[in-house]
Amino acid sequence: MLHARDMILKQQILKHLRYFTRNITKQKPAAPLTLINMPHPLSWPIVGTKLNFLVTGSSTTLHDYVHQRHAQLGPIFCESLGGRTELVFVSDPQLMKSLFLNLEGKYPVHILPEPWLLYEKLYGSKRGLFFMNGEEWLINRRIMNKHLLREDSDKWLEMSIKDTVSGFVQDLKVKVGRGNFISDLESEFYRLSLNVIINILMGTESGLMTSKHNEELLHIFSQSVKRIFETTNRLYSMPVYWCERFNLKVWKDFKESVDLSLHLGKKIVNEMLSMRHKSNGLIGKIEEMDDTTIKSVVTDLIIAAGDTTAYTTLWILLLLSKNDEVKKEVFLNNDYVKHVVKETMRLYPVAPFLTRILTKEGILGSYQLKEGTPIVASIYTSGRDERNFTRANEFLPYRWDRNDPRKQDLANHVTSASLPFALGARSCVGKKIAMTQLSEITQQIVNNFDFKCTNTEEVKPIMSMVLVPDQKIKLSLTEKNAMQMFN
Repeated sequence: MLHARDMILKQQILKHLRYFTRNITKQKPAAPLTLINMPHPLSWPIVGTKLNFLVTGSSTTLHDYVHQRHAQLGPIFCESLGGRTELVFVSDPQLMKSLFLNLEGKYPVHILPEPWLLYEKLYGSKRGLFFMNGEEWLINRRIMNKHLLREDSDKWLEMSIKDTVSGFVQDLKVKVGRGNFISDLESEFYRLSLNVIINILMGTESGLMTSKHNEELLHIFSQSVKRIFETTNRLYSMPVYWCERFNLKVWKDFKESVDLSLHLGKKIVNEMLSMRHKSNGLIGKIEEMDDTTIKSVVTDLIIAAGDTTAYTTLWILLLLSKNDEVKKEVFLNNDYVKHVVKETMRLYPVAPFLTRILTKEGILGSYQLKEGTPIVASIYTSGRDERNFTRANEFLPYRWDRNDPRKQDLANHVTSASLPFALGARSCVGKKIAMTQLSEITQQIVNNFDFKCTNTEEVKPIMSMVLVPDQKIKLSLTEKNAMQMFN
């Protein structure tokens, strides 16, 4: 009898022990995953994945290479791309938001191209916001934010941009009148972008760049800036230190283009500073900066202005040339042009990758990452993911219009998956300038010209530091007559 009672008591104790152990196990937090646990592509000893990267076209097709990796490995993976540093790639919108809004810290740091870092180290040239870090960056960024990003900044920016674009369109009409084919649209839009930023800096009444001499100066400057990006791209998969050490042609080309761009940029800025008492533009507003800092910040602002808006304008016109209905909507509704710009930047983000280097240890998704971890947000992939945008590879500007009934047929629309200007404290300081310029040039060209693409082969995007067409975009333009413009 006693034995049976002891057995029952023992069973009850074991039952309670099992229940207690099971609940303790449930409550015990799982150890965080690390970089080792992250998906990695298969790699070879010593060379890693470098051969795969080179076989697919290296730096010119990096956006496609990473796009395929995401399809294979998921929204977050790790790869060194042939170098010694492992890069974390993310394409999930929530992870990207977490990166820019929670992990970048007070002093965000991004990855700079190795040739640019080596040039700065060797020649000690003081550079602008893009190269600054820490307190120096924060102080100067706040000054620029106050003038370029505050709510009322649109008004004075808009005046300079509209006047510059109107002048450009009038010149374009003259050129179209001589023949409806413009041989080098890329250079035309490059110079437009430079004129826009100079007029923003000086104000439209200064007349800084109206002489023939200064027009030539701007042309040489724009060509040298283009060469910086082209040569940087050529150096991407090469040992930059050894290219410089042996003074190889690719390094010499890069160095010469940077030397010339900085020299001409500072010449332009010096002229601006000598005339700032006449200026009603930005150069007269940033009084908090000393002249040395102004030269560095403004020179880099001018260098950065050309490629981003010039190439996006080309992509916009290419897409519109194949979509007459969208052109008609732009012509009839001035507000619609902003949707066209957003949709183009979703499909062809000028910066297909945005980068940050963690300034302290942090958690991204399921992974605990160490301080110094480089993270790459794959904007090209996130913008073309069906989970983020229904019919993701189609050009559908109405997807950005909340009131358009056609949008009801598009189940997925994650706005944070398209981040052409990034997010957070280190987002693009020129985003208002870019959006206003792109909207204005698109609207005025649609209003004043009929145009079609005459390229016989499909135009594809390639990487040249930024996303550019793989061939010259050929547009045939015809000026609209008064009847067309008012009907």
